[in-house]
Amino acid sequence: MKIMFLFLLLAAAMPLFAGIVPDGLKTAADEVQGVFTGPIVTVILVCCLAGCGIAYAFNKDNEKMKRNIIAIAIGILIVGAAAATVPLILAIK
Repeated sequence: MKIMFLFLLLAAAMPLFAGIVPDGLKTAADEVQGVFTGPIVTVILVCCLAGCGIAYAFNKDNEKMKRNIIAIAIGILIVGAAAATVPLILAIK
């Protein structure tokens, strides 16, 4: 219970430290964000999704493999959607 209280306290205090971030760290964070939301990641995700489609076509009869492929495809779509929405959310702020 003490650990959960500590995590809750840290989560509540996090906005207090948002203004203390040094400028060098902000530029590094922007570079990392650019890597994860850039066009290269989009191309990689599209290629992975196409690979999942091909694997699904070849493994229609194998239920276990089909279930795994669908789970991977859903994960790829979630990552792609997150990469697309992060710049939109930051533009609103």
